Amino acid sequence: MAFGERLLLCVGAAQATLGRWRGNRLIGCETFTPDEEGLRRFALALAVASVRRLPIHALVDAVEEDYRTEMLPHATGRERTTMVQRRLRQLYRTSPYHAAVLQGRDGGRRRDDRYLFAALTNAELFLPWAEVIEEARLAFAGLYLLPMVMPSLAERLGIDRAPTLVITATASGLRQTFIEDGQLRVSRLTPLARSSGATLSSHGDIDLLVDEVGNTRLYLEALKLRGRDDQLSVTLVDIDDSLAPAVAALESQGNNVRCERITAATLAQKLPLSVQLLADTPDALSMTLLGLRSPTVNLAPAPSMRRFQVLSIQRSLYAATGVIGVVGISFALVNVWQHRELTLQAEAQRIETSRWQERYVEATRQFPEAPAPLQTMQGTVDAARLIAAQTRTPERAFSVVASALDAQSEIALRRLTWRLGDPIGDGDGDAQRSGAPRNTPGQALAARVETIAIDAEINGFSGDLRAAIASIEGFAQRLRADARVQSVVIARLPLNLNPGSSLSGNTQERTDQGGGATFRLLVQLRGAPT
Repeated sequence: MAFGERLLLCVGAAQATLGRWRGNRLIGCETFTPDEEGLRRFALALAVASVRRLPIHALVDAVEEDYRTEMLPHATGRERTTMVQRRLRQLYRTSPYHAAVLQGRDGGRRRDDRYLFAALTNAELFLPWAEVIEEARLAFAGLYLLPMVMPSLAERLGIDRAPTLVITATASGLRQTFIEDGQLRVSRLTPLARSSGATLSSHGDIDLLVDEVGNTRLYLEALKLRGRDDQLSVTLVDIDDSLAPAVAALESQGNNVRCERITAATLAQKLPLSVQLLADTPDALSMTLLGLRSPTVNLAPAPSMRRFQVLSIQRSLYAATGVIGVVGISFALVNVWQHRELTLQAEAQRIETSRWQERYVEATRQFPEAPAPLQTMQGTVDAARLIAAQTRTPERAFSVVASALDAQSEIALRRLTWRLGDPIGDGDGDAQRSGAPRNTPGQALAARVETIAIDAEINGFSGDLRAAIASIEGFAQRLRADARVQSVVIARLPLNLNPGSSLSGNTQERTDQGGGATFRLLVQLRGAPT
């Protein structure tokens, strides 16, 4: 079953026309009379369609219709629904086929909502056909009054903006529909007593048409939809090319009427139907408009549309399943394509690797014979790199001492001791007495202590111990100012300043004051940056 395929029914007082909408076109129209034989044939036609579970949309073209334009207070949501339903029950108590549509808001101060109330006042006209539809268990999609599809015709003809009276000849008679701003205002049906296939070209029918247009104009003036001096635009939809004399007859009345005639050929260009179908089936025009777009005003009661609601849900699920399936197949195809591309890339990389391996083998054949196996040489290089990484030279310590000596030329270096590990002490056990940390075997290189023992003297010492000690203190302070030095300890001075030490010697003995003043500094460097 195609989702767009459905049945279209147009019911009138004298006959009903059933057609099938398929491929955006009306096909297979068949007429039925409202008697026992016609209903039996209609049931047989629906039995064939029920196998395909086709929904059915129905139009009613009858005199027993009512249109009312009323103003109601502006409301929204549930309040609007309750108010409109209450007004519908007040207006149409005897018919279940009624509906209302909001057409806009009033331009006055209150800004009330303008509603069009519509109903089929004679429910008995459609009930026999509705019973057959129910017995066939078809999905009843909706019931619409025939004038409801005329705004769609005006839109396709380009006459939906200006106030226009659209006149069409249907199987039930002469239909006049007044359209303003693309919306239905009023509609009138005048039954015509003519045999099947007869046209409106007779003089009596033309006079009747002119009289009915005059009556409709009076009706529009009574409803205040048109003024007495306003021009009335009339569009004659001539489905069988029989209304050509009517144009001159309407304009000759002198009632400020402007008439335009739409031929069957023009309709065939604007709509998906043929001239022959228009000539054979007068209701084909309205049924085609219904197939193209369903009106918003649906007169069918909600219980009668239950099967159509279920069918709509099923179709939505089918459509969603189809979309999911298409998306899944698309992803699968993309994955297959990506897998193929990756497989080709992997194969290309494998071939490239093999080619480079062959070139490597060819290149190594030209190398001289190695003195040792490759694994042995690799191990030797790794060991050399490890030893180099764990080795530290006294270059940094020499740089620290040299910088300080350059600034004090009176100090002469006698001996320099550098050690990486246990701190250097001034004698046995000095490192322990000074509280310096001990280094354990296997300790990381960065954690080992780097110390310097500087043994130096004061050049040209003349016996001025105060000046010598000041020079030594200045030398120690200069070393402390170096960012690479952590601490400086004066281990020995030319004169023992310890107050606890004892004196010894003979005042009679002369001491040679011309010798040098020796001293010793212990310098601990900061950890070298890695």
